Amino acid sequence: MRRPLAVVPDVPPRAIAYVRVSDEGGRGDALLSPEIQVAAIRAHCERSGYELVDVLEDVDLTGRFWRRRQVETAVSAIESGAADVLVVWKVSRVARNRRDWAIAVDRVEGAGGRLESATEPNDQNASGKFARGMLAELAAFESDRIGEGWQEVHARRIAAGRPANGKPRWGYTYDAETKLHVPDTVTGPVLAEVYRRYIAGESVYALTRWLNERGFRTSDGYSSRGPGLWSSRSLRRVLDSGFAAGLLLVGGEHRPGVHEPVIDSDTWEAYLVARERRRVHRGSERSQYLLSGLVRCECGSAMTAGQFGDNHVPKYRCKAAVEQGAHRGGYVTAALVEGAVIDWLRDLAVEVDESTAAASAAASARVRQAHDVRRLEREIRALDEQLVDLTRQLVRKLVPEAAYVTLRDELTAQQTHLQQQARELGVQSRREPPRQVARDLLAQWDVLPVEHRRQSLHDLMRHVVVTPGRPRATFRIVEAW
Repeated sequence: MRRPLAVVPDVPPRAIAYVRVSDEGGRGDALLSPEIQVAAIRAHCERSGYELVDVLEDVDLTGRFWRRRQVETAVSAIESGAADVLVVWKVSRVARNRRDWAIAVDRVEGAGGRLESATEPNDQNASGKFARGMLAELAAFESDRIGEGWQEVHARRIAAGRPANGKPRWGYTYDAETKLHVPDTVTGPVLAEVYRRYIAGESVYALTRWLNERGFRTSDGYSSRGPGLWSSRSLRRVLDSGFAAGLLLVGGEHRPGVHEPVIDSDTWEAYLVARERRRVHRGSERSQYLLSGLVRCECGSAMTAGQFGDNHVPKYRCKAAVEQGAHRGGYVTAALVEGAVIDWLRDLAVEVDESTAAASAAASARVRQAHDVRRLEREIRALDEQLVDLTRQLVRKLVPEAAYVTLRDELTAQQTHLQQQARELGVQSRREPPRQVARDLLAQWDVLPVEHRRQSLHDLMRHVVVTPGRPRATFRIVEAW
């Protein structure tokens, strides 16, 4: 229902001022300071006999988008009856987006209020409204023109291996002379350490806590609220961007940049493998049980960890046995299966001659890995050729667009899967021999966090197969090689 505005009010109309300054990194209208805008609005209110009840400001925010802006609060004040007139310095302050401008005006006038400019005509007749609409259209045109210009600038920067803008990147400082991000002497090594700890098995949640406890804060580039406490989301954004590896993330694709990396390519590849593994086994990332995600029942089902039974003893239990009744039993105490794994590690770490079965198996595994990587690379290239051929058929209108999209998505998914396999094999081929990994792990067993121990076990084994039984379960370890 429209709230009529009294022609001759008993009290002065209440005005609410809205001020916006769009600095946008120093390239916007920073000279139009809030003080200048407020002074013009106050003068307009005095001339018009309005009582200025509130001033709302948006500083360093573009007018192209409505979300997270105080203008929504200003319009809501008119709708709720807390104010009668919304006054801005110019109509372009409300919005540079045509749809947002039209909605704002409709909401204000629909509530019986008025939207006025302190420096432009405010006639309420048809001609005045037309002129106001033209000013809003000119503001939208100017915004589009500036946006197109900056898109060209960004495209040129990206083509030259530079980020689209100079916004802060955590772990780096911006050199205004070279217009390049350079590793920060303090946070750069910390960022590299975060990658190493994540690869070693530490969860994002633990790393977030580690950063916050040591006083490190986010940068403006990765938080809408400016520097603040780290969250798992903000840390993942920094790590996934690949900027620390000398890469630029453009349209979801990593491209080479010209800035100096703080981690090498092997570390980046190992991070991607660990990230994908945890995407699949997210539940075990924060688990305090050593073998979470590594234990399988002989029936083929996963075994989950917990304190089961009346005495709450840590155990692993078969999901199929408990949830589907696939077989009887299905439980094994954590101490038994973890003890079997430690015994296996000790056997693996024993000093043996290079000609023994273990050394021979490891050498054979490296040969197979190199062969498999070459095979995967050939398959990836073949998929590339199929995608190119499919695109040519679309251009020649030999295949319908719907069929093209379906086939393209299938081929892209296959290619992504093969690339992940090749990446995993590449990381495995660069690891220390299994015997050395086992030795190092046992030597540091008592001081390593449980997630680091679990990650090292992931590098040595695929899983532990448990055959639950009485009086004792039996175990079979499937080695990674």
